[in-house]
Amino acid sequence: MYRHNRNTYEDGDDIMTYADIILKSEAVFTGISENPQPGAVAVKGNRILEVAGKEELNHLVGNETKIYDLGNQLILPGFMDAHVHFFMGAFVASEHMNTEISESKSEEDCVRMMVDYTRKHPNLPRVCGMGWFPATWNDAPLPTKDSLDIAFPDKPAYLICADAHTAWLNSKALEECGITADTKIECGEICLDSQGSPNGILKEMAGFVAFAKMMNLPTATIKKMQEEFLKSVVENGVTSIGDMSAYPLNDDTIRLFEAGKELEQEEKLPVRLHFYPGLGSSPDYDDIINNRKIFNTEKVRIAGLKGFVDGVTSTYTGLLLEPYEENPDIIGHPNYPYEVYEKCITAANKAGLGVRLHCIADGSVRLALDCFEASNAANGNVGNHQEIKNSIEHCENIHPDDIPRFQKLGVTASMQPYHLTLDNNEKLHRIGAERSKYEWPHKSLLGEGARLAFGSDYPVVGFNPFPSLYAAITRCNDEGQPTGVNPEQKISLAQAIKAYTQGSAYAYDRENDLGTLEKGKLADIIVVNKNLFDLETEEIRNCQVDMAIADGKVVYERK
Repeated sequence: MYRHNRNTYEDGDDIMTYADIILKSEAVFTGISENPQPGAVAVKGNRILEVAGKEELNHLVGNETKIYDLGNQLILPGFMDAHVHFFMGAFVASEHMNTEISESKSEEDCVRMMVDYTRKHPNLPRVCGMGWFPATWNDAPLPTKDSLDIAFPDKPAYLICADAHTAWLNSKALEECGITADTKIECGEICLDSQGSPNGILKEMAGFVAFAKMMNLPTATIKKMQEEFLKSVVENGVTSIGDMSAYPLNDDTIRLFEAGKELEQEEKLPVRLHFYPGLGSSPDYDDIINNRKIFNTEKVRIAGLKGFVDGVTSTYTGLLLEPYEENPDIIGHPNYPYEVYEKCITAANKAGLGVRLHCIADGSVRLALDCFEASNAANGNVGNHQEIKNSIEHCENIHPDDIPRFQKLGVTASMQPYHLTLDNNEKLHRIGAERSKYEWPHKSLLGEGARLAFGSDYPVVGFNPFPSLYAAITRCNDEGQPTGVNPEQKISLAQAIKAYTQGSAYAYDRENDLGTLEKGKLADIIVVNKNLFDLETEEIRNCQVDMAIADGKVVYERK
């Protein structure tokens, strides 16, 4: 006897569940094979019930099943952005931050844009902007507080560099942060003028003080920011993100984490959040381990730890193996001595915590690989058979001798392909043509068996994955012109999508539940308006997401 009841039927002793949603298309990219195939995906609750041929799931159709016949639109796993600064991102996406300064051509142009923005938003407590970049100012010297003091004598001004590693403050902001010539910091740099006073530029970890201060807002404002921000995330087909800012685990940070949990409880959280507290310089992680038990739902969890080894090549804070090409007196230096990283990573891995390390240049990449190798040996984890989710973030320049070590040590290369476009050939000047042959070496890493995870580094780059996919498969900028000196590092579309889905799932320690379309996995699925595999490459960057399903629910449909 068959009986329709809440999308189930009974047949003797068996109870069969009907699907809530069935998606059909001529192009289903599961992530298992290299090309999309005609097929259908059935969803029940928050899990994938079945993946099969287009007409093979009719037995799962009940009275309440919603069927989407999508023609030749591409169905694929939800994009998982492997590298996001969530809390900063929510702030940047709000009216509190002016991002138009990314178009500025000089210090004067940038200040003018901020003055115009402040006139339109007179009630904001601070003047905040993000996006200025030395490479787009014809490599002009770094700015100082002087121009900001003239424009904003009575209100704190915080302007964050596009790479998020340099903060430019006026005197009021320095005062608000309590920064003076006598301020002591663990790492980073408070730049001084000729009189020995702070000149308004904070580099690397020194800038974290400014980041925290400018986001010091009422809890209700922060929660609303996060909720509004996440709507824009799913519109881009991104169903999993993280926070890679490495904030120390304290009351302020936990308050930010708890906002995410509250949104989940209120069923207002359309994506999965993965938090990474700071690795720090002391191998005591009991508090993080305890909080990991609290933040451990399917949608909100502490996924590991994050550390910074170096800075960025744009300000000569990236750690190289050999001196900078245009500045031979500088080689860069790690934020902490090698021994600190090795000790902390070994302790974290022993506790089951994966570590993700910011490493821009070949010197920092080698230091990180050496630390991961030492940790594997100390923890009886040779070859990473325990599958601790260690990764190196950015990997913008790698010495060729170190490329095979990623696979041998089980270390993921977490990279942002659109950064090659953003870089605007800067490394040709900073490190020279020879070393630039190994900038963002996607194909070489894959050729040596390494695992790639792709992301945006938002708010450095927008969430839209399609320009990043285009950059990875063409090594061209938005105008279609080659960028960089190694076009041979382009990869296939399938490889790029897999890096943005299953590669990121592995980095987040979610590969058993996410990253591919398979029976039993969590139902995070998107539909693209066109079949990417049928398009000319230049058309890919203009594609859009028509639907996003997260945790089995339709969270976005393009109108």
